[in-house]
Amino acid sequence: MEDNKKELTENIEMTPEEKKKKRKKKILAIFLPVISLILVVVIVVGGFLLHKLSLVDIVDDESTTIDATQEFIEEENEVIDFAEMDDATGNDFREILKNWAINGGDKMSSQNVINILLIGSDSSSEVNGRNPITDKGNTDVMMIVSIDKVNEKIRLVSLMRDSYTYMDQFDRYAKLNAACSNGGPAYLVETIENDYKIEIDGYVLVDFDSFTQVIDVLGGVEIDVPAYIIKQMNKAIVEVKGKEITNFKGGVMTLDGKQALAFSRIRYTDADGDISRVARQRQVINALIDKCLDASLSEINEVADVILANVRTNVSQKSILSYAAQAVKDGWAKFEIVEITMPTPDTRYGYSSKSTAWIWVVDYPLAAQKLQLELYGDTNIVLDEGKRKTAITVVGGYVSNKTTD
Repeated sequence: MEDNKKELTENIEMTPEEKKKKRKKKILAIFLPVISLILVVVIVVGGFLLHKLSLVDIVDDESTTIDATQEFIEEENEVIDFAEMDDATGNDFREILKNWAINGGDKMSSQNVINILLIGSDSSSEVNGRNPITDKGNTDVMMIVSIDKVNEKIRLVSLMRDSYTYMDQFDRYAKLNAACSNGGPAYLVETIENDYKIEIDGYVLVDFDSFTQVIDVLGGVEIDVPAYIIKQMNKAIVEVKGKEITNFKGGVMTLDGKQALAFSRIRYTDADGDISRVARQRQVINALIDKCLDASLSEINEVADVILANVRTNVSQKSILSYAAQAVKDGWAKFEIVEITMPTPDTRYGYSSKSTAWIWVVDYPLAAQKLQLELYGDTNIVLDEGKRKTAITVVGGYVSNKTTD
């Protein structure tokens, strides 16, 4: 009784914003990849967990060996014309990316840190010409969910889709979001590990079809939509056969699943492109979290069925059960949430080619060092404190020589 009274007193003393932030952290922890509402099932219905897990497509011993002779799928406006870059850099740009990716550097790991890659794919049953291994499209959402059990932090690391990288098994260069559609989710994990020199314990892939279904199950989400993006939004809505937005002057409105998906994915309405899109994605996620706070048990159950039936993962059922048990026992829902974007502003440089392609040129050694420090509090990467030749500097950009924050 005293405990309940104490908790009630604490809640009264908190401001509405503090209460909302506290609730959001708890719900966000529940929605972590791997668990994907499994914690809700564990807490509420206990033994129902195994039935829910049977809905998940769990992939065992997935190979990352790729048939390099297959056609490499890449959007026409994303193919870089290297002739102009070679004239300026003498091929140094490509060599720097390749040498870093294949240098065999040790990838950091810790028994106290769990890294799971959350992948949001634009695929659906209607997508043609995709790799038969996955039938999954480009991955516009790539986020490492890193659970630090010692420091009690959950770090959400958003990876920029336009980061240019070397893909060893294809011996070619492309944007990071093309790795999954051509090599599968396990190959995307391998590519990220090569660039950032960290170990990823598994992936969870969810297609955007389930994203729209979840929002519709919950009756839509409330979003503050600026008027200037409506035209571009409607173009994206038409592509997915959704209901266009008409006679709207901007402001808060309820978006259905397909409208919210369009809002999350458009990137040609802002000067900073993918940066604003990532911000819109977080806006939708926050709105979705708010909606889940008021969801009934039957709605949560339906949401769980939609998500889990559309999940593909290489995390074993045994590991999922272990993570869920640890989450409940150690109180992951109370962990501090930290948001990180990689590459960071001082390790990326926007580059546009004559072929109209736009990419992030990345100083991967510095970016990898920064990410290791964020996740583990330590790094195995030693950089020259003097002037370094990086992928950014060879294309005429600038990057700080500072190796730590």
